[in-house]
Amino acid sequence: DALKYLMRITGTEEIDAVACDLHPRFFTTRLAEELSREYSAQLFKVQHHHAHAAALAVDSGVEELVCIAADGVGYGDDGTAWGGEILYCFDDQYQRLGSLTPQKMPGGDLCAIYPARMLFSILGNYYPLDYLEELFKKEYKEYFPHGEKEIQLVRRQLERDINVGITTSTGRILDSIATALHICSKRTYEGECAMKLESAAYKSSNNLDIPYRIYKYNGRYVLDTTDLLLNVMELKNAGEKIVDIAAAAQRSISRGLAEIAVRVAEDVGTDIIGGSGGVFYNEAISLTIKDYVEERGYRFIQHKNSCAGDGSVSLGQAVIATKKL
Repeated sequence: DALKYLMRITGTEEIDAVACDLHPRFFTTRLAEELSREYSAQLFKVQHHHAHAAALAVDSGVEELVCIAADGVGYGDDGTAWGGEILYCFDDQYQRLGSLTPQKMPGGDLCAIYPARMLFSILGNYYPLDYLEELFKKEYKEYFPHGEKEIQLVRRQLERDINVGITTSTGRILDSIATALHICSKRTYEGECAMKLESAAYKSSNNLDIPYRIYKYNGRYVLDTTDLLLNVMELKNAGEKIVDIAAAAQRSISRGLAEIAVRVAEDVGTDIIGGSGGVFYNEAISLTIKDYVEERGYRFIQHKNSCAGDGSVSLGQAVIATKKL
């Protein structure tokens, strides 16, 4: 009914194309498929972060860019949950040339609500699970609704690969840092843990440094988020102030993403780098990335007339669909 109303008031009689997200289970995807059949229109499924980048590009009037797309989640073209991506975008195409480390999500989306699950998984890449289980029972038991039993369950999920998703989400890493530092234990509203981490970081007056590591995996640059969390834990155990660690962790992930973007821009031969996704509402992260990029001679663009969050995704979908027609 809403579509027919819009068509009537705009004098639109035909629909040439319908655009939607790539996720096969979204209601909007099913609706787009129905509308495509009803109006004999071409259907274009657009990857979430590609749509972010396309919205940023049209907002800034550019045709080619390297985009840092950082948010909570977007369905990737490999079927995993993306959210920390460096994409090279041109025409109606994109190449995924960088990302955060693919991390396991025991319990899938439960990790977004109870980030201690995500923290356990990330630290489990390094620590023996026996040691990790005892550490979490001692220090993070209250962060699991079912206490010790749930910690044991998360361990078994990881050992047996039961209901374990894969993600490169920046949001899940920020949540994990907040949990590791006892800043936030549960998400009760969108972005809660990441925003509480940001708030804590603003109270820091120290330039504590956390080094970051970038490596190559499957032909793309990867920022090592396991190493980042291990450093966070080490600093916490050494008695550094929580607010200083929070600020240092944000700077580390910001500089790591920015360095990958600069490397990719150099590789592909473009001088424009942009940032999109909900993480760019974090001013400290956004400014750190901007400064890093511009200090190395690249132009950094951000949203002006559209938003950094998912409100711009439909714009990006429309842009890509129009280019493909």
